[in-house]
Amino acid sequence: MRRSIRSTRRLAAVGVVAGLAVLALLGTASAPAATNNAAALAAAHKCLVMTGSGDPAFVKNFNPYTATGLPSGSFVQGAFYEPLIVIGEGGLKPVPWLARSWKWSNGNKTLTLNIAKGVKWSDGKPLTSLDVVYSLTAGQQNAAMDRIGLTGPGNNVKSIHAHGPYKVTITLKSPDSQFIAGTLNRQFIVPQHIWSKVADPATFTNSNPVGSGPFDKITRFTTQDYVFSKNPSYWQPGLPKIPCLEYVQAASNDSALALIQSGQVDWTHNFVPNVASAYVAKDPKHFHAFYATKAYPTSLVFDDTQYPYSLVAFRKALSLAIDRNSVSKLGEYGYGPPTDALGLQFLFPSSVTDASVKAQAKAMGTYNPTAAKKMLTDAGFTYKGSNLIDPKGNPVSLDIHVISGWSDWVASDQIIAKNLSDIGISSKEVLEPDWGSWQPNAYATKNPTLLWQNGSQGSAYGFLYANLSQNAYVPSGQDGETTGNWEHFADPAATPYLNQWKNSLDPEKQQAAATQLEKLFLNDMPIVPIYIGPRWSTYSTKYFHCFDSPKTFWGDPIFTTFPDNILSFTRICPGGQAGA
Repeated sequence: MRRSIRSTRRLAAVGVVAGLAVLALLGTASAPAATNNAAALAAAHKCLVMTGSGDPAFVKNFNPYTATGLPSGSFVQGAFYEPLIVIGEGGLKPVPWLARSWKWSNGNKTLTLNIAKGVKWSDGKPLTSLDVVYSLTAGQQNAAMDRIGLTGPGNNVKSIHAHGPYKVTITLKSPDSQFIAGTLNRQFIVPQHIWSKVADPATFTNSNPVGSGPFDKITRFTTQDYVFSKNPSYWQPGLPKIPCLEYVQAASNDSALALIQSGQVDWTHNFVPNVASAYVAKDPKHFHAFYATKAYPTSLVFDDTQYPYSLVAFRKALSLAIDRNSVSKLGEYGYGPPTDALGLQFLFPSSVTDASVKAQAKAMGTYNPTAAKKMLTDAGFTYKGSNLIDPKGNPVSLDIHVISGWSDWVASDQIIAKNLSDIGISSKEVLEPDWGSWQPNAYATKNPTLLWQNGSQGSAYGFLYANLSQNAYVPSGQDGETTGNWEHFADPAATPYLNQWKNSLDPEKQQAAATQLEKLFLNDMPIVPIYIGPRWSTYSTKYFHCFDSPKTFWGDPIFTTFPDNILSFTRICPGGQAGA
């Protein structure tokens, strides 16, 4: 889920930011990424060609559990491995997939899934209910494979059983209205006959994946590009409509911009400033941009177990100290709207109904460095000259790490660092050369950084669960991607409200629980939401059409977002067409 969660990066320099930002951005420019077939790409595209930004050299690792942070694993979930049910961004209507239908019984504690018939793995063996049961319970084999919380302290699954080759029952300990949208929506199915024999699934590279998805063959792989080819025996007749997917390397935002401007790439999830002039105007009939703001916030994140981040007053003061409007306007070129201190108002506006919560979230997200300083001194911080000193007597520093090629985050982080310096915090931006250098420390939040929310996009429950639940908690120093608990924080007081929300089918009771959780979030400030991370989709209809657009919105338009991406992969049509 690397790019889907990251919300992707800017593609050019931001001239309105202070001099250091301009120098940093100009320093990231590079020539278009070399590919083995650049001339062929420019002439005509057999494959749908995609690119990201800041990619290191490709390695052949297609592990759907652990390689999603690598270019090779960016969309192996969706292309090779399929979901049971797809609930798109913002809680859209469920789309049956490998589970063709489902039904609750036993007081809404037993979910019966009817599995698609005639599905085969790419090695020719049938996909059956046993594969589904295995995939759901694979966390018992290795915690890295746990997609439904079986290994967590709040596990609500009582049993999972196969009934014949095409039926599976999941029995819960208590009713859970959020189970499909918040939990099952993340599950993909792998072949039992392959993965049950893997000695260490956490390190397995899965270099020759066996999948059931719309693309099931790796027909080219180099350090700079690879091709997934169509599954000729795909179980859904007529799908996919296109013959192959190709992913090419772009070392920086400027490289990616050059690739899409030249027509070598059809689709990128990188943000282009002045997209109308920088991209669309180059070919108005075929070049398009869809930057959806129905999304979670991008937040300043650090390890809440580490001092002084462990101090609630410090976290709240940081929220007051950040000029979100400037970050949005100058860093994100206005495409990522500033958010309040809660960050739910764009993706789930109806989940925030309490007037006091709205007012508090607005106040805590309003730029007020004077109030930030007072909050700090009230909490025992002092000043030595203009430098902030923590209650233990140490100067406070907070350096923000970012990949040098992500020019919007470079600019945004520089603004944030300047804001923090204004309240006495020693803060600068630390540039990392590429994804491989940044990602391991970022995902474990060993360094403060900007990060996206990894909670389920099917329900606001997912956001509050990821940031407050003891079951979502990831210990300090460990990768937080599995649950989205990047900050290593949990509030035990959230447990009864999370249970109330999921155990009830009454919308009023669910909303009452949501309000209490929102109050806890604002009281704890586990992360600092700053701006909405738009779902960038910059695409060309010169060789393909039927892309997700404002008129045909079926889910997250970023091609690395699982499970939404499988809708794009199976619905995009071959052939050029004028218009979006």
